[in-house]
Amino acid sequence: MNPKSGKRYLGGLSLNVILIGVISFLTDASSEMIMPILPLFLTEVLVAPMLVVGLLEGAAESTASILKAASGILCDRTPKRTPFMTAGYSLSTASKLLFAFSTMWQHVVGLKIAERVGKGIRAAPKDALLADSSTPETRGKAYGFHQAMDTAGAAVGVIIALALVSVLALGYRTIFLLSAIPATVAVLLIFLIKEKPKQPVNSSKDCMPVMKSLKRLPVELKVFILAMAILSVTSVMTSFLVILSVESGATPVVAILLYLAFNIVYAGFSLPAGTISDKIGRYPVILVGYLSMFGMFLIAIICRDVWLALAAFVLYGFAYALTHSVQKALVVDIAPPDLRGSALGLYNMAIGIAALPMAIVGGILWDAYGSWATFMFGAAVSLAGLALLLTLAIKAGAVRGIRLPGPTRT
Repeated sequence: MNPKSGKRYLGGLSLNVILIGVISFLTDASSEMIMPILPLFLTEVLVAPMLVVGLLEGAAESTASILKAASGILCDRTPKRTPFMTAGYSLSTASKLLFAFSTMWQHVVGLKIAERVGKGIRAAPKDALLADSSTPETRGKAYGFHQAMDTAGAAVGVIIALALVSVLALGYRTIFLLSAIPATVAVLLIFLIKEKPKQPVNSSKDCMPVMKSLKRLPVELKVFILAMAILSVTSVMTSFLVILSVESGATPVVAILLYLAFNIVYAGFSLPAGTISDKIGRYPVILVGYLSMFGMFLIAIICRDVWLALAAFVLYGFAYALTHSVQKALVVDIAPPDLRGSALGLYNMAIGIAALPMAIVGGILWDAYGSWATFMFGAAVSLAGLALLLTLAIKAGAVRGIRLPGPTRT
């Protein structure tokens, strides 16, 4: 689709962007019906140690990360991106159904990996299609809208899970089965996306090797991806925070409510963060986000009651809102237009691979010393990544003058 043609809605967003937002809303509603109860299912029903909780967070992302890069590269070399989305969303939906039949923690880990493989197949093509369907002037808003819809769906999913657990008193396995309903609807909506076939990057007569394509990526982008890999420690803390809240005195229902607070804050600030980044540049928004993330780690280190756990979840949601969608917009800003899928795939791969050792170390530290050690480790690593990101932002600002990288880049 040519982003400069066709009807525009919601302040300049295309129909494709809105459809992708609805698809993400439904998918995350499905996923988050599972997310807050999965660590409890592991530790209470399947009696898994905290190391397994960390393994679940990291192994799934890392395994899928290779596919994120591969699908990004392949979608630049094929006429359409939607087939990747269909395959990825379908695999994730099937995996969620099978959680209900798990009898060992190994089953859960395997299925979680399969579910994330589905995300790995669809992630970069979906993000690239968002870029294809928006203009440089509305790119931050498009990613912010998508993230807001994604996270609003997550909040709805948590509310549904809360109602199913506390009001209807349904078991974990029944909730796993019900979660497949919105995910199935999301798969069907993909067929409504109108995607104009594009000219692949390489023809059969002029096939550029993958490594040569990646070498074309700017140095600034490579350093930024390195900083994001270091900061990936922040992406594997969700389950740890859920368990921390229970250890701090929260019941399972209260723990779900705290996770709901995270999603409400995340959803509420995502669209404003993307819109603001269109005006002042990406780096300032991302830096404030990771400063907030560092604050979350400090609170989690001393967390001993439910109120501190709530503060940690709220800061976590605020930090996510300011970083996740804006980071993708910055990757697209810096990457050559014909390598957007490849750049997004490399970005996702770096974060996913780095998440595994971060999660495993976090689980080991928790089992050996307690929760404070896990979050102390997170604070130290995030501070190192923040320092690299700040250095890159200063250098990028000096190169381009006062204005930092923003939506004017194509």
